[in-house]
Amino acid sequence: MAWMMIDENIAYMSPSSVYRILVDCGLNRRWQKPLGDSKKTGFDQPKAIHEHWHMDISYINFKGSFVYLISVLDGFSRAVLAWSISTRMESLDTQLVLWDACDKWLGGDKLAVRLITDNGSQFLTKEFKQILKEFSIHNVRTSVNHPQSNGKLERFHGTIKTELIREIPMYSREQIEKKLVNGLKNTIR
Repeated sequence: MAWMMIDENIAYMSPSSVYRILVDCGLNRRWQKPLGDSKKTGFDQPKAIHEHWHMDISYINFKGSFVYLISVLDGFSRAVLAWSISTRMESLDTQLVLWDACDKWLGGDKLAVRLITDNGSQFLTKEFKQILKEFSIHNVRTSVNHPQSNGKLERFHGTIKTELIREIPMYSREQIEKKLVNGLKNTIR
C-alpha cells in the first residue's frame, strides 16, 4: 500500500508506518485468527467421573515387532477403565475393550458418557457405533492432526512406552502384560 501511494503521488510513507497504522485501526487482519473461530480450544474438562472417557490405540515395539495397547481412560479420575494388548489393530479388538469398560463401569446404568476418540477406522465401524448406541454413549471424534484433544490418554501411552524402554529393552508379550497389570492396578479405584 505504501508503494501504491508513492506511485500515484499521494504521499510518501514507509511500509512499516503503513503497517503500523493499519494494525492500529484494526484493518490488517491477515495474520490474526478470524473472530468467532472456536476451533482447537479443547474440551470442557469433566466435573465428575464417567463424564468423559478417552479411547485410543498405541503400539509398543518389542523384539522388532509391534503389539498394540488399546485402552479406555476416565477423563476426570485418569483411571484406566479397560485395556487389552493385541497383536493386531482391528475393530473387533476395540469393540471388546469398549464392551469390557461399559460392562464393568456402567452396567445397566444410562450415564451421559462422552467417548473421545481419534478418527481411526476402528472407531468408525457400524459394530462399534452399535455398542455406543447400546450404552447411550456419545462419541466425540478429535480433529485431524490434533492429538492434544486426547492428550490424557496419549500421555498415559507415552508413559507406558517410556517405562518399558527404561528398564529392560527386550520384553516378551507375557512380560509386557505382567508389567501393565502391575502398573494398572494402581490406577483402578
